[in-house]
Amino acid sequence: MKKYIGIDIGGTTIKAGIVNEKGQILYKMVEQSNINNYQVPLINVIKKIAKKITSYAADNDIDIEGIGVSAAGQIDNKNGVVIGDCGNIPGWKGTHLKAEIEKVTNLDVIVENDANCVALAEHWVGSGKGFKNMIAYTIGTGIGGGIILEDKIFFGSIGIAGEIGHIVLKKDGRQCTCGNKGCFEQYGSMTALIREVRKVAGNQFTEINGKIIFEEAKKGNKEIVKCIDSFLDYNAAGIVTLLHIFNPQAIIIGGGVSQQGRIIIKPLIEKVRAKAMPAFFKNVVITTAKLSNDAGMIGAVKNFME
Repeated sequence: MKKYIGIDIGGTTIKAGIVNEKGQILYKMVEQSNINNYQVPLINVIKKIAKKITSYAADNDIDIEGIGVSAAGQIDNKNGVVIGDCGNIPGWKGTHLKAEIEKVTNLDVIVENDANCVALAEHWVGSGKGFKNMIAYTIGTGIGGGIILEDKIFFGSIGIAGEIGHIVLKKDGRQCTCGNKGCFEQYGSMTALIREVRKVAGNQFTEINGKIIFEEAKKGNKEIVKCIDSFLDYNAAGIVTLLHIFNPQAIIIGGGVSQQGRIIIKPLIEKVRAKAMPAFFKNVVITTAKLSNDAGMIGAVKNFME
């Protein structure tokens, strides 16, 4: 059975794994990506983990067909170059990922946007399996999205389609890291939710993160429940927009919030039901992602295979 390396580059961690042609992870390692606020350039960390995983494969007599890479930002997937970003990673735009990783591994490398890789993975061996038309919708630091149409990822004219988080909701809204104002992820991301909770929480907590927010919501903290309700309204609006444009068979929700069925997923589906035109909602399946943090690696390998 053929084996590949998948590398998933995130703002917090970089995951690298050996994945077989059935989408099964045989081995995995993780490195911190943000070292001293990126004082160590991210590309150096990527090359380090790429060398480690290829050395592991060689030491264990595992033949590797090539490397699939999942990366944040707008990716020139023909040349494996980051051609656009949202300002979250210093010096990221212009990084020649394909060339740099090939130099240290002597293997063929294919690079794709991380949200597209998540969509590919879920469509292949996750919750989207069996759906010809689906959208992977990820709520995290930002809002990510990958679009599958007729069993193929929708790349757009130059390979950078699917920036769902940068749909403009409010023309004079909050400043976004992409340079625009009023982008969807400024209202519907976990970053946005944490910011709103911080405003109302005052000094109640020494730290505010998703775990604390959802625990407090379950306890009935009214101010936090109100913040979550507004957050869900924005996400419902985003999902309804996607339903009306693409008419998919399924929306697969990923990110840490996907584990919050009662607090997030159930009320979100009800809000979508209330806002969508009935014909668009009637046959769509809205469910949670299956592959969690491994989706990027698996999808990067699927992209390499294709």
